[in-house]
Amino acid sequence: MASDGSLSQDEIDALLMGADDMSQGSGSLDLKMGSGGGMGDGSLGAVETDLLSDSFNEAISIAAQQASTMITKNVSISNASVEEVPVAPGDIQPGSVLVKINMGSVPTALVYPEDVAKNIGAAMMGSDTDFDTIDEGQISAIGEVSQTILSSLSQNLSNKFSDNLSPSSPDGLVFTGREPLGLNGSKAIRITYNISVEGGKSGKMVHYIDHAGATRWARSGSMSMPGDMGLGQQSKGFSSSAAPTGVPYNEVSYPSFNQGGMQSRKADLPPNYELLLDVQMILTVELGRTKKYVKDILSLGEGSIIELDKLAGEPVDLLVNGKLIARGEVVVIDENFGVRVTDIVAPAERLAKMSGSN
Repeated sequence: MASDGSLSQDEIDALLMGADDMSQGSGSLDLKMGSGGGMGDGSLGAVETDLLSDSFNEAISIAAQQASTMITKNVSISNASVEEVPVAPGDIQPGSVLVKINMGSVPTALVYPEDVAKNIGAAMMGSDTDFDTIDEGQISAIGEVSQTILSSLSQNLSNKFSDNLSPSSPDGLVFTGREPLGLNGSKAIRITYNISVEGGKSGKMVHYIDHAGATRWARSGSMSMPGDMGLGQQSKGFSSSAAPTGVPYNEVSYPSFNQGGMQSRKADLPPNYELLLDVQMILTVELGRTKKYVKDILSLGEGSIIELDKLAGEPVDLLVNGKLIARGEVVVIDENFGVRVTDIVAPAERLAKMSGSN
């Protein structure tokens, strides 16, 4: 180490290469720290564990809504708890339903407690009461629910983790105590949730994920966290709060007003446009419009349905002070609605409408 307390270039290179030992005078500096505070043996650090926990916790609430729609009963899945465990099925109760299903190229396994599995199986089979035993039909139905849950997780986490998490076909069975989880290596990431189905008992749903795959996701996600240096320490001058999770997002780079893209387009904009940059405007999202006679309006009551001029699945309009500037699709962020912009109205078209016809 340099006498002024700073790292030499050789020491920096060794750190980046994940060296186990680095010379420090006559002694040695043991460097087993990985990204996010993890150890050199590949273990997750606190930052990475928290990132996985937060990401899956937010995404699973949306997945639970999808499962509720599928089985026509309210399904609650919450409180994701992430930990590293040995790949051993010893903590799985016999009688549980084990569903092996990949998320992209990463092997995973979902384990449902027996009572919850019977609730889901009965609901999917159209029965108001649970069956005494779980048969092949119910296992297949639980596999479909599992695929729906992981499809929702994939939609919300693929961009965040920079990986394709689309689920494979499920392979379900009733666990007897001997079946392998189908994961690689000697360790796994275990995510434990509280799960309950309307009218049934609650329990713990467990999601086992291949350790190498989950570690790759965590470190990919931690690299995009503002203020995170990848070693569990915060960079000076940056906020420690992470970017929002629960929906796919991309990092945004804003151009400078004094150079780059804004200067190249300045000639195309009206003079003194800078005077308007801090003026607040009303942004409205419009689902659609229709025209009605007064008699139709007067006849409206609770439960009335109004047909709009938009087809199902069409983009919604984004209006600023009543002027169309963009179109997008409706998304759900936690419990709030939002709009993902899919199309920007051409600037020339907008300026033409400002200066002339609407």
